[in-house]
Amino acid sequence: MPSLRELQRDFAAALLAGDDAAPPFGTIPEDRAADRIAVYRRALFANYRNALAATYPVVRRLVDAPFFDAAVDAFVREHPAASGDLNVYGDAFGAFLAAYPPAANLPYLADVAALEWAQDEANRAADHDASPQAVLADLTVIAPAELPAVTLALAPSCRLITSRYPVLRIWQVNQDGHTGDPRVSLDAGPDRLLVRREPDGVTIERLAPDEHAWLAALAAGSSLGESIEAAQDADASFDLGTTLRARIADGTIASVAVG
Repeated sequence: MPSLRELQRDFAAALLAGDDAAPPFGTIPEDRAADRIAVYRRALFANYRNALAATYPVVRRLVDAPFFDAAVDAFVREHPAASGDLNVYGDAFGAFLAAYPPAANLPYLADVAALEWAQDEANRAADHDASPQAVLADLTVIAPAELPAVTLALAPSCRLITSRYPVLRIWQVNQDGHTGDPRVSLDAGPDRLLVRREPDGVTIERLAPDEHAWLAALAAGSSLGESIEAAQDADASFDLGTTLRARIADGTIASVAVG
């Protein structure tokens, strides 16, 4: 007789298997077991669909509900949740869509998903206590010779997105209540975006190549000197002073560390 652990394992595997699959309970006829587990399976996949629809509303709108539900079902079978909290589930959905054969004619879809996940993460990110004045004060006491080695940490809610497609425009025209021109030219990309949370909610901002390279380097843990080099590689006219003041003032830069 199988152990409880084995029964639980087989039950979980059957939930994610095909519609006729049922665990070998032994005490229940196979046809009846399949019918009973189908009830649980429908509820499970409905929960997954609802959770990802809340995280990826624009993706769902772009492909329609039946396509989205089928994609979620396929995704769940490949990437079942490791936790019962579906509020933090779905980070790999964009990468999944990039390789999902039915979405092959929608090459921008994975990047739209990446933008929506970034918004979700930004909304859930921790707060930070440092004020712009405190960050600026910490920076101004550092000796000029030490500045290149300084590291600047971005606020926990900051996320950077790159796409060769105009994903911000795609996202904007697919918002409820959008009344402007709905047309999107896929040739209008690329997009380099900063997603972050402000007191009034999550914002999305399009960045110039140099500023994006600078922030991406900082986010990767590069020193100020290294991040300046990355920005200047993107655009030799990068203006550190103006950009740094603006990003301290709006809270993008959250802390300063030496060494």
